[in-house]
Amino acid sequence: MRKAKLNAILIKQSEYGDSSLIYRFFTSEHGQIGVLAKGIRKNQEHLLALCQYELNVFEPKEPGLWLFAEASLLKDYSAFPSTSTWAAAECGMELVSQIIIPQEDIGAVFDLALSFLVYLQKTPVNAILILWRFMLRVTIFSGIGNPFASCCLCEKAFSHYSAYLRSKGGMLCKACSRDMSPNDDLFWLSETSSRIIGLLPEIGNYLTEIKLSPPTINEINSVFEYYWLAHHKHPLKLKSLGLLSQFAI
Repeated sequence: MRKAKLNAILIKQSEYGDSSLIYRFFTSEHGQIGVLAKGIRKNQEHLLALCQYELNVFEPKEPGLWLFAEASLLKDYSAFPSTSTWAAAECGMELVSQIIIPQEDIGAVFDLALSFLVYLQKTPVNAILILWRFMLRVTIFSGIGNPFASCCLCEKAFSHYSAYLRSKGGMLCKACSRDMSPNDDLFWLSETSSRIIGLLPEIGNYLTEIKLSPPTINEINSVFEYYWLAHHKHPLKLKSLGLLSQFAI
């Protein structure tokens, strides 16, 4: 097998057999890969999730698990200023592990993931806001566009997000939403949720100003989930998002 040196973030690990582990890495060269580390539970210290490594592995001849050789720690991102910040980091890496990234975009998404982890190191409160910004950028990279770029009916750019229209898979501007009667196809947003969505590109400037509530968190999470399902045709299931939502207040 051919040996390779990869720039990698450890997403998670699971036990394999009596003494081995399977690591899930997100790499700048190949995206997500699975790596079998034989006997590592007996012979070596375990690697830490959410850390960046220079990873030496043997590439499989056919699609499947790579074989672990060694890893050198480049940057430790495993410590965060709060439990909610840690949960946001876990959720962001879980998101990255679920998307199919075109080869030409893998390096850019890897750099984005590193920037996300770096930013969280200095975010003791409202880390879910940074996660939503990250989710927006990853959603665009996944090939389904920006859910907040324009109204799904009039196709005009806007900044006040009144509702999400399930049948069209997009947001409604205030003018278009006024012409629609309340029905099950509409998912209405509060003024707070609308403001936060409008601020997402520069949300880092408002971390200490925004007051979150469970309904607001549920509304914004739901918009991302609805949009993902409508355009990827499969649900966005992030186990860590539920945990983060509990810690976010």
